[in-house]
Amino acid sequence: MREHLRAVLQLQPEWTSKNTSGMKRRGQLVRDQVADWLTEQLPTIQQAAPVEIDDWRAEGSDGTGLKSEIPWARVHSLSRSDSATKGWYVVYLFSAPGDRVYLSLMQGATRWQNGEFRPRPRRELRERARWMRAQLATRLLERPDLVDEIELKARKTDLGRAYEAGNVVAFEYSLDELPTDEVLKADLTFLGGVLSELYEIVERAVDLPGEQAPEIADAEVEAERSAGKARRRRRLRLSSAERVAIERRAVAVAMAHLDGEGYAVDDVGAKESYDIDARRAGEHLFVEVKGTTTVWTDSSEIVLTKNEVDLHLEQHPNTMLIIVSRIVLDRTATPPTASGGELRVIHPWQIAVPNLTPVSFRYLVGE
Repeated sequence: MREHLRAVLQLQPEWTSKNTSGMKRRGQLVRDQVADWLTEQLPTIQQAAPVEIDDWRAEGSDGTGLKSEIPWARVHSLSRSDSATKGWYVVYLFSAPGDRVYLSLMQGATRWQNGEFRPRPRRELRERARWMRAQLATRLLERPDLVDEIELKARKTDLGRAYEAGNVVAFEYSLDELPTDEVLKADLTFLGGVLSELYEIVERAVDLPGEQAPEIADAEVEAERSAGKARRRRRLRLSSAERVAIERRAVAVAMAHLDGEGYAVDDVGAKESYDIDARRAGEHLFVEVKGTTTVWTDSSEIVLTKNEVDLHLEQHPNTMLIIVSRIVLDRTATPPTASGGELRVIHPWQIAVPNLTPVSFRYLVGE
């Protein structure tokens, strides 16, 4: 493996987006030799990982079409990171000038939003990396040779800077001092084990910056299950009791706000397709309430049922959306409890149909 890494690094100064003979050789090394070596290590990673993962995979890429400035080869869980643009993984990243290669615990640098992949802001990537380092701090102390910062020195593309921002920790190997294959195996096995723990953290996290909100992720899982397509092995991140606690807290915060604004309020969520009936003088509002443990941003999403969409489209402009974010969920209590929350009010609330993303469909099969 050391010689494969050396060969790729020696070709890096020849980088061009065109498929020259040098770039063809580089692609063959990354996609075949390096990726094949990683595949050979998967049984060892699986056996050594403290958290059981049964769908380890390895792959390499030097670009689709145009050749990338920073080629990579990664190890990942297929169900948790089916694309290098998503999820978390361990990856070899080759610097642009070819002076070093990193084995990095990395995150996808894009996000699926409204039907397309959009790049994550580098500030968000750095915040997520810091959050994950804090979660894994005790484990990472086992290897003081890990670095928090990587420097890929990309000259022509932004992707290298995104990788730098997204790095959690990495082993750094210089071209002049590439380690032996045994050291490379040991480092890969260690980070693979850390990655298995990271996957478990992500599955239970309710406050990971920039992560898909638990209620959104769970809605997708339920839709897959209803369609008989639960093949991705995704688990629900919130229990029914936890969802109830979050919903009740959100409604309580919303009702207190409306009461303070002089409305007579009634919790109608159990029987209507909206949550709060609010009346003041001649005003009658149909109020939708959504609660989340995550930080609310302009790219955040909520889950709506068809009946909720139909009602609020019909009743506009007598509609209001109240979002209660940053709810604190206490999972140690039985049943779970929720507190806190930051309020955001949208009134009147008009559903923008282009912003609706279908999670699943009902389909009438004709003759």
